[in-house]
Amino acid sequence: MAKWGEGDQRWTVGKRAGVTNVNNCCWWRDVTSWSQDAVNILLLGIRVEGEEGSCEITDISNIDGEASINNRKGKLIYFYKWVVKASWTGESSVCTLNIITE
Repeated sequence: MAKWGEGDQRWTVGKRAGVTNVNNCCWWRDVTSWSQDAVNILLLGIRVEGEEGSCEITDISNIDGEASINNRKGKLIYFYKWVVKASWTGESSVCTLNIITE
């Protein structure tokens, strides 16, 4: 273990100019509530059309999971895990859509 004032100056334990506490370099935020609203707004009303027909997401019955954001060394890092259950209608059928992210 390094001691005060001993060893190579690059690795010497002590106060150095321009150095901040590395334990305060990052922060975490819980963005679950915000992202649930965002997923609901983004998915509801999506319409896909093709040669086989068309379908539209009509209802999002459940958004389960969590999301958080981290700032580390000036970079934003996102963590999320969602299970989304939605209903959609098409030209010939009505079905349920499950989206699972990990």
